[in-house]
Amino acid sequence: MTRILSSIFLMGCLLVCGGCSSLGLTLWPSQLPMLSKAKEFAQRSPLPSGLEHELAKQVLPEYFVEPGDRLLLEPVELDSEFQATGDQEVMVDGSVDLAHFGRIRVAGLTVEQIEAAVVDHIESVSGNRININVQLLETNGAQVYVLGAVGSPGAYDIDGNETVLDSILMAGGLTSKASPCDIILVRPTDPCDCRVVQRVCYRQITQLGDVTTNYQIQPGDRVVVGERTLCQELAFWKQASACPCCDRSKCVECRPETKDYRNRFASWFPPFPRPLRQDDQSEGEETANAEGIAPIEPDAGEAPEIQEDSQQRSSDQDIFLPPELPGN
Repeated sequence: MTRILSSIFLMGCLLVCGGCSSLGLTLWPSQLPMLSKAKEFAQRSPLPSGLEHELAKQVLPEYFVEPGDRLLLEPVELDSEFQATGDQEVMVDGSVDLAHFGRIRVAGLTVEQIEAAVVDHIESVSGNRININVQLLETNGAQVYVLGAVGSPGAYDIDGNETVLDSILMAGGLTSKASPCDIILVRPTDPCDCRVVQRVCYRQITQLGDVTTNYQIQPGDRVVVGERTLCQELAFWKQASACPCCDRSKCVECRPETKDYRNRFASWFPPFPRPLRQDDQSEGEETANAEGIAPIEPDAGEAPEIQEDSQQRSSDQDIFLPPELPGN
């Protein structure tokens, strides 16, 4: 009996310490545990942090072409000596092919710099100055890395307009093991610079509309989603409570109708006119009668049109209604 109890106790200890991968009950997350140093930096980060967020997006700086990007080089004039070579990928050595004009290195340059370099190169080879148009079709360096307890961790291409919420949704959203209180945004910096680690308040973003931590992501950013431990899983009464660092409920307006919370895109489009229904017309007549205002009579020129409509309606009824049976 003692041996059986010892075996059960040993199995329980292994289950608690090692964890059950199917249930996610583990003292230590198996995939990507959150570093204590990262949590410390995130807790020290002020809110608001000053980074661009969902309602204050900024245009990204100029992009420098890297190997793997796709460029389209075409002449401005149709009868030019340089013929379009189609879209081509920047090679590993950073060069692109210019047909019989040779190759030119474009890695590390912007699109405007590439245009000037190609024009100068063609002029040095042929002696004629030909205007070239360069378009950046696909980028290989504009990526964000989403790691941790998400559906599909990996690197995702971005256009520069995405936010932290967009990156998490691109990666398949949070899994059942994810800890909404352990999500951070890490921005790469030089080895001797300060570390940029910002806390992401996921539930405040999705449920309260607080965009303070819904930062605009930049190429190279890391979005890390931590996993829940066994202690966090057992403390089920804390699952619905906000994180101490992200609790900004005091900043939420309790009566939104007292504020002018209109759609920020409403000023771009004119309001749609609501058609006047028969019920609205009757209510207007009752209001006018109650206030002692004489109802507006239609003009004399409109009477024939109304009569014509009634005649048309009667003719339609004669066509579509079944004929009366004889003897009725």
